[in-house]
Amino acid sequence: MNDQVFPTGKFTYTVGEYSPVVDIYEGGKITLSLENEIIVISKYQVTGDLLEVEDVEGSYAVPEYGVGRYRWNLDGNTLTFTLVEDKAPPRPKSFAVPWYRVE
Repeated sequence: MNDQVFPTGKFTYTVGEYSPVVDIYEGGKITLSLENEIIVISKYQVTGDLLEVEDVEGSYAVPEYGVGRYRWNLDGNTLTFTLVEDKAPPRPKSFAVPWYRVE
């Protein structure tokens, strides 16, 4: 378990040819945007180094799969995740690569 505070702000990552922008807000909201269009809105909760995330809406959202759980770590401006459990087929791809803070 880490003693870090889960970061808020703007991050990006790359999967294949896509580099979406992730906005993490205080209060438990995450948005995922591609080409300036929000494609997923999720809610999240953090307990220590455990992130629980659940899609709420959006053209790429998969709320039917429920909550995904990941361990997180922030090293400088790089946020990384380790899969604990997630039944949503597309979501683990987003969490398998480092996220880099852009703002």
